[in-house]
Amino acid sequence: MLEHLKKSPLVPVLRKIRFDDSSFIVKALIEGGVRTVEITMETERASDIIRKTVDEFGSQTLVGAGTVLTVEDCINAINAGAQFIVAPVLNEQVVTYAVEQGIPVIPGVYSPSEMMRAYELGATAVKLFPAASVGPGFVKDVQGPLGHIPIMVTGGIDLANAYSYIEAGAIAVGAGSALLNKSHISTGDWNALTMETKKWMSALMK
Repeated sequence: MLEHLKKSPLVPVLRKIRFDDSSFIVKALIEGGVRTVEITMETERASDIIRKTVDEFGSQTLVGAGTVLTVEDCINAINAGAQFIVAPVLNEQVVTYAVEQGIPVIPGVYSPSEMMRAYELGATAVKLFPAASVGPGFVKDVQGPLGHIPIMVTGGIDLANAYSYIEAGAIAVGAGSALLNKSHISTGDWNALTMETKKWMSALMK
């Protein structure tokens, strides 16, 4: 999982997308160079979208579940075929359950203490959220004493600042609305989404 993220550090966060649009969105992202997608669990029919995405694109991209707040969410995501789990907070029960199931898990953290606790529980990496509130300087500073803990950043990430987090030491960035332009999706302009994705990939793979 970690090597995969290092090679493909952009993780699109698919939040509240329509089931009928999901295949088009994922295909456009893959054509833009993405190799990891995250589907959030509060999305309507999230489990169905995860299952469908794994069936259709599982050979081309890792498919994960995001906004996993409870063990029940985690169970539903894994049963649907999610290949990794992401959460906005550090729920120790969720981390422990995912680890027990052998599924990579990336819980949300906001302090060095939470980072350390998550790693002790067996988290594959941690998600600094909301990252923009502390900025890339925080990532760089925490790399000193906690450089062994891989960091993904999400929250307030856009095309202009994304690379600064990678440069500071993050292994991946999660991107939501800044990448998944609502107008592109509502009008079905999948080529525009692919072009935008290529811009992000180019920016991150300097």
